[in-house]
Amino acid sequence: MRVSYNWLKHYIDLPDSLTPEEVAHKLTMSTVEVENVEKQGQNLEKIVVGKVNSVQKHPNADKLNICTVEFGEKFPVQIVCGGSNVKEGMLVALAGLGAKVRWHGEGELVELQKVKIRDVESYGMICASTEIGLGQMFPLKDEKEILDLTNLKLKVGQPLAQALKLTDAVFDIDNKSMTNRPDLWGHYGLAREVAALYNKKLKIYKTKKTVASNKAKINLEVKVEDSKLCPRYMAVAIEGVKIEPSPQWLQSLLLAVGLRPINNIVDITNFILYDLGQPMHAFDKTNLAGNKIIVRRALKDEKFVTLDEKEHQLSEADIVIADSEKVVALGGIMGGLNSQIKNDTTTVVFESANFEAVTVRKTSLRLGLRTDSSARFEKSLDPNNVELAINRAVELTLEMCPKAKIVSKIVDKANFHLNQGPIELPLDFLRMKIGMDIDKKQIIKILGSLGFVVKEKKESLAVVVPTWRATKDISIKEDLVEEIARIYGYNNFVTTLPLFSIIPPERNELRLLERQIKNILSLECGFTEVYNYSFVSPDTIKKMGFSADKHIELSNPIAKDKPYLRVSLLPNLLENVEKNLHVADDLKLFEVGKVFDISKPGQRVENNSDELLPRQNTMLGLVYSAKGEEQPFYTVAAVVVELMKKFGVEYLLEPAVEIEHKFIHPGRQALIKVGEDVFGIITELHPQVQVSFGIEQRVGLLELNLDRFLEYSSNKSKYQKIPLYPAVVRDLAFVVDKSIVHNKIVNALSKIDPLIINVELFDVYDPSANAQGKGKNLGENKKSLAYHLTYQSAERTLTAEEVDKIQERVIKIIAKDFKGEVRK
Repeated sequence: MRVSYNWLKHYIDLPDSLTPEEVAHKLTMSTVEVENVEKQGQNLEKIVVGKVNSVQKHPNADKLNICTVEFGEKFPVQIVCGGSNVKEGMLVALAGLGAKVRWHGEGELVELQKVKIRDVESYGMICASTEIGLGQMFPLKDEKEILDLTNLKLKVGQPLAQALKLTDAVFDIDNKSMTNRPDLWGHYGLAREVAALYNKKLKIYKTKKTVASNKAKINLEVKVEDSKLCPRYMAVAIEGVKIEPSPQWLQSLLLAVGLRPINNIVDITNFILYDLGQPMHAFDKTNLAGNKIIVRRALKDEKFVTLDEKEHQLSEADIVIADSEKVVALGGIMGGLNSQIKNDTTTVVFESANFEAVTVRKTSLRLGLRTDSSARFEKSLDPNNVELAINRAVELTLEMCPKAKIVSKIVDKANFHLNQGPIELPLDFLRMKIGMDIDKKQIIKILGSLGFVVKEKKESLAVVVPTWRATKDISIKEDLVEEIARIYGYNNFVTTLPLFSIIPPERNELRLLERQIKNILSLECGFTEVYNYSFVSPDTIKKMGFSADKHIELSNPIAKDKPYLRVSLLPNLLENVEKNLHVADDLKLFEVGKVFDISKPGQRVENNSDELLPRQNTMLGLVYSAKGEEQPFYTVAAVVVELMKKFGVEYLLEPAVEIEHKFIHPGRQALIKVGEDVFGIITELHPQVQVSFGIEQRVGLLELNLDRFLEYSSNKSKYQKIPLYPAVVRDLAFVVDKSIVHNKIVNALSKIDPLIINVELFDVYDPSANAQGKGKNLGENKKSLAYHLTYQSAERTLTAEEVDKIQERVIKIIAKDFKGEVRK
């Protein structure tokens, strides 16, 4: 919606120092979204009102004319013009030399110079509205027509901006930002908002009460068949009207908001539409059959031609205004062609009404007929504005047509009720919602400036809602809080800490651990997470060497071939490996999930029940297989080392003395322990089980109890200074017995000296696993373990001599405690 700043100032006195841009910003921050502020008269320098004295055909061009144009100087000027509607006596917008225009309303501004057009000199330009930025005020009917100012009765030679009173600023308001505010669809409602924002007094919307003569010439009657569809309808007849152009002040206001002046009567209804936000309509009384106006539903398949000369087929859901013979208007949307105001109209009937919002919107959408009137009625307008509007229309008509007089009583059919409260607003509720104290007197002043009537109580306020906010906008105390907050100014709220105690939410440490492990495995170690069903088949149980007796059998399984709940994640993971090795040579998969342990009791079925559910342990299962990989066990072991290091678990890897399950490789396995507690296992898949699953390459496995792992984890955030001095990395490979566990070596080396900050295994070589028999010079039952050793000091740069001395101690410890030697 376009809003005129000068129009707003008719109702409030604002200081000259206040700019339209400042008002627009304040409105945007509190009430509606002002998308743009358009200054009228921009780029109209050297453009004046001209009068065409003569028009002659161009000798060398069929579509051009040579015009002499009077513009207030001693001599007229010669202009070559291609306007299709140019004629003698016409008032035009004349752009002189040096003026800036846009050719055909497009592109950049161009400065006019003297030119020859087909051998005829032209000293300026007769402009179309779009070429001087007035296209919205004066829409083109034809792309070749020039701006015709004749009806405006302007003074020749007057600067165009001055003549059209283009000293205004126009706010372009986003309609979506005020769909819930029916009171803002007119200048008076917006002026109320501006007055409240700047603590100014709003002028009362005064109208002279319409009084008919004692002897009414026309006995006007109104019948409203359904007051729900039309809560209020007012009408009055006036005769002696002379249809002519509106006065300049009215035309200027309409032009500012993008409306084209038509004639005084139509302009009055459009003015009130934008002034008060109340749609009106005027009928030519001579075209109304009889003196009775009927507000009713349309008849089935009733046809009606609107003012835009389009025929519409109506339905019984539509509201129409009819006389005794025909439909004369589509209620709340548009009048009819059969009763429009014409140049010879002398008697008019003004309609001012309130129509039900939903019905108007449905009809508008169904017929594809959206108008300024329908856009307002569908917002639920205040029925009290109906009387203000009709009084104002009569007042303006009598001013513009001195011989006009009222020839009927004002008919008022009203049946409506608005819920104005009062609404109780507890002050502590307001304080809680906005988070700060506002002085009670200031609260009352804010609400009063918006039209609310406030009764003060000890700890609350009783607030009566004004009629223009009671149709659908204000109904609960939260609405009042919003009103106070936005007028007070959101920018005036002081940021403070919460006034209530903050209790941190309970942390689910196990879920946090799961997420951390998933991130490490997927982002750092390159594994892919999978989700498997919690069910296994009897065949899979048999392949793994498990006992079916230790599984829970479901009485009504989802999958008939998988009737058992899993006790391990590994069986389903091995099935994943078997299926996916057909399409990929290398697989790195893991799963985090629950397994069901029938040997240990879990939670009760119900609070008062003795029946216990099976224990559900959260486990990590991991598989690794790569084509040509002869020692997947060590790759999985390296993952375990990484996890233990990340979570600060002091652990041991020890071979199992007794092999519990068939799938475990007897020579390539290790239990993960803390003290004597075993909470995981690393193993290579037993060759026989590998064959039974149809897997043709070696597979490394890991299963880890995360419930127990959490108990041993010390993964707390530790902060230390960023190292200032460089680290030194040395690599050493040791030949040790195959029975030596890598974890013990790491623990031993880390304790030698504080300058050793990291020991990382990066290679394992076992000659017995090499099919080609290479590396047998290591010795019988020997293997090679290679490490990155990182040395660093927080106080100085280490010298080579210092690192060498520590490294000699490392070699001695390996020889003494592990009977090992440096590999040569």
